[in-house]
Amino acid sequence: MPYSKPDIAPEWMKVNEVAAVLDVDPRTVIRMVKRGELNVRAIEFGKAIRIHRGDWQNELDRRAAALVGA
Repeated sequence: MPYSKPDIAPEWMKVNEVAAVLDVDPRTVIRMVKRGELNVRAIEFGKAIRIHRGDWQNELDRRAAALVGA
């Protein structure tokens, strides 16, 4: 039986995925993480940075609530 990948989203997201949601350049996301403007856990794999998917969802929810409350 061939190995099949589960249909579960990986726990860590690529910077490009986050940048696409924010409609910004990936370098902007990296700067935002390093400045603490995104309240997410990020880890570095060599030159690549990954962002925790759960933290990212919480950040999106927080930003959405701020827009609704404004």
